[in-house]
Amino acid sequence: MGKVVLYIAQSLDGYISREDGSIDWLWDGQESGTDYGFETFFNQMDTVILGRKTYEQILELTSEFPYQYKDVYVVSRTKEGHDSYATFIQPEQILPLLNVLKADKNIWLVGGAQLIDHFVSMGLIDEYHLAIQPTLIGSGISLFKPHQKEQQLDLLKTEKFDDGMIVLTYQLK
Repeated sequence: MGKVVLYIAQSLDGYISREDGSIDWLWDGQESGTDYGFETFFNQMDTVILGRKTYEQILELTSEFPYQYKDVYVVSRTKEGHDSYATFIQPEQILPLLNVLKADKNIWLVGGAQLIDHFVSMGLIDEYHLAIQPTLIGSGISLFKPHQKEQQLDLLKTEKFDDGMIVLTYQLK
């Protein structure tokens, strides 16, 4: 059976980007060539789900779409159908899609913040892989929003890197 995994980097003070969506702070102080276990993680994922704004930002920032060999679903209220890389789905299609995919696929929830908030509030994330960059950016877009639903997690793994990056892996109890 597959699982939904959130793998995301955040600043030490809990932000996934600056207010304008910039993630320039993320590479400050990182050792060149260190992937923090990302390649191994990425190779275990069959499907990628991301929000429309995050998808558009990736297309803008990269010359080659990084998920072109994965099944990609973009959650959008404004777009429908397909493009060269992705299938667009409406928010109400998330749960039926996950019910089908989780039978035999591992799903990476990429972001952004609104989509992560939706998945957290619905209890749809099976594992959390949080890469914590030792940088305080002071303000920005928070990884987690306040929720009424408490969720207990089990710590599966802690990895510390020489540049101060820490990757914490949790699973839903």
